[in-house]
Amino acid sequence: MTKQLILGISKVFNNPKLSSILIVMICIVGVILGKLVEPYRISNYRWIYQYGKMIGLVMVSGTVFWSFLHPIIVWSEKRKKWKKHLIWILIGMIPIL
Repeated sequence: MTKQLILGISKVFNNPKLSSILIVMICIVGVILGKLVEPYRISNYRWIYQYGKMIGLVMVSGTVFWSFLHPIIVWSEKRKKWKKHLIWILIGMIPIL
């Protein structure tokens, strides 16, 4: 089971298209989550606001860090064909931009 999980994670990091899409989608979900928990800010369910904001912040900051490392990972693994993956590198860098 753990070997399959490791293989699945390595496929995500080795596939520039998939990792670029994941970076952008996780960032969007983090921003939307932060906006969706705002009504709970002043209520009896303040814990929803606190945990939602914290999770959203971790998601957005994690994708910013990942989008910083993404071009380095793509370039190091596909040195000869990095120009072929240039559009996916730029898409993966959207959270930084």
